[in-house]
Amino acid sequence: MRHLAMAGLAGLLLTASGCASLPEAQMELPSNLQSAAETVTISGIGGGRRGAYLAGPYSGQFARSETRLAFFDPLFEMRGGSTKFTLQGGELEGVFDAKCTMRERAITLGDISFKPKKMAYGCDFLHEGRTFPARFELQEISEGVGGMLSKRERRGEIAMDRAIVQIRSSHRIVGSAFDSAAPIGYVFEADGVPIGAVDINGAPVLTMNASSDIAQRRAMLVSALALSIFWDPANSDL
Repeated sequence: MRHLAMAGLAGLLLTASGCASLPEAQMELPSNLQSAAETVTISGIGGGRRGAYLAGPYSGQFARSETRLAFFDPLFEMRGGSTKFTLQGGELEGVFDAKCTMRERAITLGDISFKPKKMAYGCDFLHEGRTFPARFELQEISEGVGGMLSKRERRGEIAMDRAIVQIRSSHRIVGSAFDSAAPIGYVFEADGVPIGAVDINGAPVLTMNASSDIAQRRAMLVSALALSIFWDPANSDL
């Protein structure tokens, strides 16, 4: 589900070089995260609808789905999806549950397609079965140069346990002069300064500034899971 829009370019490079394979594309990290940072690999997600994952001392279960409803196809279509995951271990007490939903509406008229309702993704949280005061929101944007280039940019925020962390999609690929149309990862910021990032291409890797406090680190971990498990319509086969 995570094939990038750069696949065509990769194919051309493969033909030109005659190599058997190309290294997997990697997200280009902000400069202040390229050294003196901690990394956590999130393993076990793969491409299935449900399963179990490990992320350092943390673990959990996940389930996800996506839907596409077409009316007068291809005039109008509604896309949706859900993501659920649990989180436990590390310094956490008890089990956290996240329940997330995605909605997107598109209209196609001839060769022109537009979105009267852009992609929106949000999560609610429970702790030991009770509502937990936290929020996660992600929204597609289309302003600026990225919108003109059909880049599927996202912006969002998580507020959890005294920490407020902003989220923005990253499209920069290591060693490439071209950006990916779909997000290759996300950067986490506090007051405009990058404090972490997650590369979602392949096995997700969370990078965190070693100086981040525990509340920020927890917020970044939860965000990384929500973004890594999420089936983004920008990468969907539907």
